[in-house]
Amino acid sequence: MATKIIRNKNSLVLLNGDLSNISDSIFTYFEKNQEISSTRKKAGRGTVTFFRNDQLNLVHKAYRRGGLIRKLVSNFYLWTGLTRTRAYIEFVGLKSMLDLGLSVPKPVAARIVRQGIFYKAELVTQEIENATTFGRNLAVNNLSMELLEGLGHTIKSFHRKGFMHPDLNVENILIDSSNKIFFLDFDQARPLKPKKIQDSSDIERFKRSIEKFCLKSGRDFPKVEWETILKSYDNKAH
Repeated sequence: MATKIIRNKNSLVLLNGDLSNISDSIFTYFEKNQEISSTRKKAGRGTVTFFRNDQLNLVHKAYRRGGLIRKLVSNFYLWTGLTRTRAYIEFVGLKSMLDLGLSVPKPVAARIVRQGIFYKAELVTQEIENATTFGRNLAVNNLSMELLEGLGHTIKSFHRKGFMHPDLNVENILIDSSNKIFFLDFDQARPLKPKKIQDSSDIERFKRSIEKFCLKSGRDFPKVEWETILKSYDNKAH
């Protein structure tokens, strides 16, 4: 996937070069049309917005801070160079993962806007259609053996290609109508050499996310289902 970089007065826009009908005007279009042709959904620290443009169903994400600092500065970051911005890292990371055959959303465009020594950023990806989160499937007890084994295999495939998810949780795992699994939200994810992925921090984070979900909803932790995921991950055949 080729990447185009467009430099304007105070902004830089990255575009997916494989999408000939996408230009930097996509952000202008989004700003002008989001009130009448979009749907917002809470996601992590902020909100993602679903919208349609040129026959494509897209998702817009504005990067927002976490922790206590978000009360003072919610969406600005210190500028230390383009390649260190969150939007650049995620856009390029998604590109690399797609090129490796991993199941992630297709990056469409990213915009980094500088304001003095700070910047704010946005990312547009192609929507994974007809999909629900792992959390939603857990809530309605829709966790088939096929799905659980597929999840273990998917985590393993990312590790084998040199990627760990920085925040694997029940809301950024999507399952489409054919049970294909996608991972979302690779903010700050950089590729590693596969041999350096020897810990299981993303798997443990995912487990804590399930525990938190179950505690909040008054459910028991799905021990058998969790063991199925781990067994599938450890299966040498995959």
